[in-house]
Amino acid sequence: MSADVSRTIEASHGNRLVSLAAAIIAVLAALGTLFSHHRSISALSVKNAAILTQARATDTYNAYEAKQIRFNIYRAILSTDLVHDQKTRVRLQTVADEERSSSPGVLKKAESLDAQAARDDERSDVIMRSYETLQFATTLFDISIVLVALATLAGTRVFVSLGCGLSAIGLGLFIFGLVQPH
Repeated sequence: MSADVSRTIEASHGNRLVSLAAAIIAVLAALGTLFSHHRSISALSVKNAAILTQARATDTYNAYEAKQIRFNIYRAILSTDLVHDQKTRVRLQTVADEERSSSPGVLKKAESLDAQAARDDERSDVIMRSYETLQFATTLFDISIVLVALATLAGTRVFVSLGCGLSAIGLGLFIFGLVQPH
């Protein structure tokens, strides 16, 4: 009789451990889903910022080129002697000099925006890799939940061990995915 009671107690204790393992794995899967979705949104947000910054850089490069073109046009007009009025020539020369002197600052701004866009793009890629790692960890947690559930139905500990092993790998990937973008 005591052997039957002992087995019943062991089975009850084992079922509680299996239930606890399933609950812990389910929480890890939920956290994995939460953090992976957050990473996905962050990656898209940073990628969007990179695209917008690249557009601003392109606009600024275009402004620089427009200044250079205007300078060259003014210089060409002045070199042809088409304008004979000295006052107009001085005004054209002044405008040409202003275009020329202001263009390096515009170029520098364009280069700065271009560099920022490249940094944002790189950061987005790092965050996306983190997202993918977290998604893989979450998939391992989901598979582990199924294995632990099978262990309960089949009454075998092999599936529990396998599920816990996959969860351990998932936990390692989860932690790596969290620290990856830093």
